[in-house]
Amino acid sequence: MNKNPIEMRKEELRSNAIEQKTLTLVLLAAGKSSRFNGIKLAQPVTDLNADNVLVDQPLLLHSLDKLNYLADYLTSHNIISNVVVILGTHHNILRQLLPTSTVSIINEKSDAGLSTSVKVGVEAAPSANGLLLALADHIGVTYQDYIKLVDLWVTQQSNVCASYQSQLGVPAIFNSQQFGALTQLKGDQGAKPVLQRLAETNQLTCLNLPNAINDIDTLDDLLKWQQLLEN
Repeated sequence: MNKNPIEMRKEELRSNAIEQKTLTLVLLAAGKSSRFNGIKLAQPVTDLNADNVLVDQPLLLHSLDKLNYLADYLTSHNIISNVVVILGTHHNILRQLLPTSTVSIINEKSDAGLSTSVKVGVEAAPSANGLLLALADHIGVTYQDYIKLVDLWVTQQSNVCASYQSQLGVPAIFNSQQFGALTQLKGDQGAKPVLQRLAETNQLTCLNLPNAINDIDTLDDLLKWQQLLEN
């Protein structure tokens, strides 16, 4: 018996809902900035925005803008996404810099190391198909780099990560099957142990991102980055 158009449309919508991917974009910004001698994520930095225009704003906002841009890109490709910022030691200062629409979570255990922020990020994505982990001080990673990473995740149906200087690292996207392993990380280790295990079992696709070599740990790093842009 032929189905009526209304029933056919309902089935199509249900099918699309099942197939539609969800990706939570987590920006890790809970560090102590111990090597910077100040609150590095609040420091004004000049960097290129998505329109290739130089913009001067706090480092945290440069990183947030990139993930917000990525979220718009995902929406245009029928992927549901949300951006979450994980704050910690300097949350009183950094939260004031964020737009009021930004979802932020305070990691009360951030002094215990990066692994605790990764765990909070996982808890912020309970029903997502995937989790993107990004570092707020990773100034070298571009808008285009994030898009390449997401495209690879979609096409390969695999965990994906950045590769630079023969190392595996973030930004990385983990499928939901790896969320449990991420919550088992200890101390100040990030996601690298999970990435290494995935690589050993052929469950990881790597993307060469030479830009990821540039991050901001010290004031000297910041000065070098500004000089690099000027040149």
